[in-house]
Amino acid sequence: MKKIFTLLLSSLFSLSLLAYDGSRLSISTTTSSTDLKIEIDGRKVSMQDNSITLSNIAEGSHQVRIYREKKKTGFGINLGKRQEIIYAAAVFVKRGFHTDITVNRFGKVFIDERRIDSNDEWYSEDDNYGDNGGWDTYGSVMSTRDFELVKEQIRKEWFEKNRLTSVKVITDKNNFTAQQVKEMMLLFTFEENRLEVAKYAYRKTADKQNYYQLNDALTFSNSKDDLARFIRESR
Repeated sequence: MKKIFTLLLSSLFSLSLLAYDGSRLSISTTTSSTDLKIEIDGRKVSMQDNSITLSNIAEGSHQVRIYREKKKTGFGINLGKRQEIIYAAAVFVKRGFHTDITVNRFGKVFIDERRIDSNDEWYSEDDNYGDNGGWDTYGSVMSTRDFELVKEQIRKEWFEKNRLTSVKVITDKNNFTAQQVKEMMLLFTFEENRLEVAKYAYRKTADKQNYYQLNDALTFSNSKDDLARFIRESR
């Protein structure tokens, strides 16, 4: 009887693991001007809107190859195209984790992973918030070290339009604290861009109750009123 119970328990445990597979692998770029080619385990995949996500990918090591095609020239003559390898390595995808690979406009690759939690949007494509309109936990926000790296990459963008595009791509894939959003706003000179960052990042901010801190990054009262109205309408 004990042996039968043990086998039954083992079977139920195995079934629960299968039900909680859900591993994902995403590859994206922060700029629309770079046409990336992707190969995963030798199979070519196409990006849409500068990103690709493979759901329910098998746990284990996957060979990822990212490259872009560049024109070959010589003596002013177009000699066709050559492949420039940006990234080629084995990426280990854990069961129940979302592994994210991001290529910035300079061809530098960042890799991050996060456990897929059925209580947040990383489990499904829908936004699932707590009763207070904010995220239930702070464990999913970007780490201080990663955030400093992100800020450094954003600073390298000469034009604020490009900076804004990078911020939006990064925001789509991460969660932040109100203080982090404020620091991203301060990377911009123009008030309208700071306000747009504040609005765009609101849905991905863990401590929405602290969003009043962002007023310090705005100069004009009409901008502060605009943000306050946006927050009221978003609740």
